[in-house]
Amino acid sequence: MNGERGFWYWVAFWTPAVALLFFFGRRLFREQWGELRTLRLLMNRIGPYYPDFDPPNLNTWVARCAPHVFHGWRVRSFAGLADFATPACVAAAETVFEAQRRAGQVFVGRFEKVLKTHFLDVRMGGPGPAPADVELRLRIEIKGTDEVHGPGGERVAGTEALSQLQQFWTLRHDGRQWRLAAVTWAKGDLPPLPPAAPLPGLLDWKRPAVAGEERGETT
Repeated sequence: MNGERGFWYWVAFWTPAVALLFFFGRRLFREQWGELRTLRLLMNRIGPYYPDFDPPNLNTWVARCAPHVFHGWRVRSFAGLADFATPACVAAAETVFEAQRRAGQVFVGRFEKVLKTHFLDVRMGGPGPAPADVELRLRIEIKGTDEVHGPGGERVAGTEALSQLQQFWTLRHDGRQWRLAAVTWAKGDLPPLPPAAPLPGLLDWKRPAVAGEERGETT
């Protein structure tokens, strides 16, 4: 062949290279792949039938909830999140806040606005039936400050300059509305989650009955 490479030589050369590139790309950009998959699922499969799962409505919910979450972090109390958070979320936050109070730490952050919401993962977090117990994990980008002062008033973490802050939120559906089930500061990618069974088909989803429906009452 006078030194020329044939077609099958290049196929054999590039196929493993492309496979390796795809494999490492999936690992390096795991969160981005998950976001793309989750966004398509919410937009194309669930959102048209359950409006509270539609990304624009979720963005509105997050924008309403975020100032209350940030205020709770600032005053070290989630008591004002009764309309947004689960009791377990409030209790877990109070445990963290109590430890920080004992350490003499004071949070003096300032909230400006939500910049972007990333939809990272959706799965069943309990027996259901869906939409109850559906869990949605989000990365929330926030414009604000996150200063933490020590007992003497010195800054021990964060900065007073406005910057892009990031939090992981877990939302849990109670059958009628979303509730904030967990919130943590994001220091990197979302930790890998254990494999989850696929969501049940939409024909198996059931809204809980409202008061009066089970007795056949009408308005």
